[in-house]
Amino acid sequence: MERRSPARRVRRSVLPRASSPRTATLVSLDAESAALRELREALSRKPHEIPCKYLYDDAGSALFEQITRLPEYYPTRTERALLEARASAIVASAGGARLTDMVELGSGAASKTVCLLDAAVASGGRPRYVAVDISAHALQRTKEILAAERPEIPVEHVLADYTRDLKLPARPAGGRRLVLFLGGTIGNEEDPSAIKLLSGVREHMDPEDLLLLGANLATEPAAIHLAYNDAQGVTAAFNRNLLRNVNSVAKSNFEPDRFDHYAPYLVDKRRVEMWLVAREQMTIDLGRLGSSLNLGRGEGIRTEISRRFTRDEVLRLIDASGFTPERWIESPDGRFGLALGVARASLRSI
Repeated sequence: MERRSPARRVRRSVLPRASSPRTATLVSLDAESAALRELREALSRKPHEIPCKYLYDDAGSALFEQITRLPEYYPTRTERALLEARASAIVASAGGARLTDMVELGSGAASKTVCLLDAAVASGGRPRYVAVDISAHALQRTKEILAAERPEIPVEHVLADYTRDLKLPARPAGGRRLVLFLGGTIGNEEDPSAIKLLSGVREHMDPEDLLLLGANLATEPAAIHLAYNDAQGVTAAFNRNLLRNVNSVAKSNFEPDRFDHYAPYLVDKRRVEMWLVAREQMTIDLGRLGSSLNLGRGEGIRTEISRRFTRDEVLRLIDASGFTPERWIESPDGRFGLALGVARASLRSI
């Protein structure tokens, strides 16, 4: 699970009132049409798929917060420890007091980011924090956490699917921007789409701005397997909730309780594949998608891939996306890495 990303076309958003629906938000008719088209294409593939961004409606984001606190789910606490240990050095690389803009893609509840904001303030800066997420719930949690813990930090929220047409608030003049893409979310993408995503991020950065990318590394298969198959079944509930989100968007009639959670770690491919597997033969009315889906007993829908990388693979990804690798930071147990990349003036082939 590494995360984040339906909503559709990006816009700056005022957080919804408590009475607003707690579902993934489609912010325009064009975005709604794109969402339905994307779902239709994904479910027509063999194997059938649903984009992993549909894991993150508000209910899914709340479940993922629970996952990050589970004893089996090591990535979040490993990354947090790494950030806390190296926050000052990261902020210094990003310009120290000259850092005026900290943008986090897939911010979640921003709980790991506070140490970087603290380091920026300690260096004499007061950067604006821009949280980008597809979940209104996650953005609300960000607002609550930072208002309570760091009220002096100016905060802006962007309710958006950053995998599409990313738009950000205008940056302050004369400063430096640090973009955070944490949580190992890059592992949800194959190389071509990962490079496309990061290259799109690069378009919102000036030369010498910095990207901080978090990546899960190949480690003990048993530990990786347990991280996606917890004893309490929270990850299973998180996975099944994706179908409720799809039902909300497409007016389909998936019944989540008729599916089993299946998330093996494929050692040869160095990835987790998360699936929902039909317990019996069924036909699902896909509602606004204008078709139906026939599943046999034991047939699955893939809902996420989560890749594990080597150091060199991560550095090659950021280099191919328009960033010069500047620093690599790795956890002592070799399970997680952070790559700092400096935005170049132009792309190059490697």
